[in-house]
Amino acid sequence: MEKLENCEVCAKMTAKYTCPKCEVRTCSLTCVNIHKKELDCDGIRDKTKFVPLNKFTDLDLLSDYRLLEEVGRSVDQLHRDESKKYGRFRNLPTHLHKLRQAALRSKVQLEFMPYNFSRHKENTTFFNWKSHELFWRIEWIFPQAGNTKWVTQRALETSRISDLLDNILDPLICNEASADDMTQRKVLADKLQFYRSSGLSGIKALLKAEKVKKSDSRFYELDITDSLKENLANKTIIEFPTIYITLKDHADMFEIIDSDAEKEEPEEKSDESMSNWKNRRNNRTTKNIHHDRKVKKEESPVNFFFNNNTSDSSDSENK
Repeated sequence: MEKLENCEVCAKMTAKYTCPKCEVRTCSLTCVNIHKKELDCDGIRDKTKFVPLNKFTDLDLLSDYRLLEEVGRSVDQLHRDESKKYGRFRNLPTHLHKLRQAALRSKVQLEFMPYNFSRHKENTTFFNWKSHELFWRIEWIFPQAGNTKWVTQRALETSRISDLLDNILDPLICNEASADDMTQRKVLADKLQFYRSSGLSGIKALLKAEKVKKSDSRFYELDITDSLKENLANKTIIEFPTIYITLKDHADMFEIIDSDAEKEEPEEKSDESMSNWKNRRNNRTTKNIHHDRKVKKEESPVNFFFNNNTSDSSDSENK
């Protein structure tokens, strides 16, 4: 169809412009703004809209060319920006290697995420190689307080969980905190009123499970009277522990698993699958042996000179 000669907004002046998006013909900037407001149009061409070949113009070609230039510049910037690159540690830096070795000595399998992940950037877990002390960053989550989160930057692995919780639930215990930190602790204490009223005997500490089936919704139950070192032993930790503090009355909302049971399950399956594989292999071997013997027996050549049956029949015929 031929383009309209008059402006579609005022219908008085000759149209001069065509909207790249909705193709409305207008005559002036005033009419352009009116059509954008009434039709809720931004005036930007839909680059993914199909254009028939007979309607494809030089303007469309120029627009696509500019789009390719923008994409090329964006890709080039991503290649140049080191923080946007994805990669894992092939050779761990010295401080991370020492940190992993210290965790292994405490029977903890410590895993690291790629360096550009926020969880890795936030990790303040630290190993003091002079005093041989391991300090964990701990992320505490309180589900019954609107999933309120509190972070302990560096907790000594020999510290008991009950002592760390007392320091969170009672803000007046920490005398060395700054004024801003004390303000945040008081706000936190107001949110954790139910936890404070229940006391340590009325709450449970659950560690986020890693490297297990359905790890997003499974947890290990921790003993708050033991130290971090004893509770994290034989566990897999990604960057730092995430511990959920829940009221005992709400503990049934979480799927609590046993670490020993989770480790035995894949081993039993592997042993069973190995025995099944051996049985199948032995059966195939036995069948192949019988088949080879049968084939050899059928294909073995007959010796007419030393075959008794043949010689007897030939003698009788001659007689």
